[in-house]
Amino acid sequence: MLLKKILLSLFLVCLVIGSGSVASADQTPMDRVKEGTDKLITMLSDPDMVDPDKHDAAITRLRKASEKYIDFGLVTKYSVGKPWLKMTPEMRVDLTEAFVRLLERSYLQRIPAYNGEKVNYKKELVSGNKAKVFTEIIDKDKKIVVEFRLKIVHGEWMIYDVVAEGVSLVMNYRSQFSSVLKEGKPEDLLKLINERVEKLDRNDPDDNDKEEPAS
Repeated sequence: MLLKKILLSLFLVCLVIGSGSVASADQTPMDRVKEGTDKLITMLSDPDMVDPDKHDAAITRLRKASEKYIDFGLVTKYSVGKPWLKMTPEMRVDLTEAFVRLLERSYLQRIPAYNGEKVNYKKELVSGNKAKVFTEIIDKDKKIVVEFRLKIVHGEWMIYDVVAEGVSLVMNYRSQFSSVLKEGKPEDLLKLINERVEKLDRNDPDDNDKEEPAS
């Protein structure tokens, strides 16, 4: 769906690795989500973003605009789950970099255009250094509930998951990765991710990129 592509493209960012702190953030979680989403919508309203001849430049622009709002180290950590705790720092970096490439190929092969969908920011729930921001997307006569999950990292609220139509990006990938890590090693997961990136680079469909309901 176009809307989900817009929201999930928020995750295509430069790598920010770090653990969450309990420091206060200057902005509320809702402020952060609204600011980031508004900037992305403005960019996707530009016809140049969907010009095939400017595809690489468009991806670069999206990354630069998004990197302030997403902690991709957390995205990868939560997607891997408990096995992450036993991985070496080097493996964590390698997995994160590979995962960024996988999401880039999965969600930005075709950059979506913005068609005037309205975003209503409904409420935020804060619990310590984590928060959820609930929004409604009005797409013609359809209303879609989208939940952003955030954590304070170095004094800023950073997004680490998006749940759209009951589908969590993190849980979707965790269900895939757990089947590999249950019997295999981190190196096996890294190999699988790189193979999927290569497959998408050949424009082959990724059969593993299926969506599961959020838990």
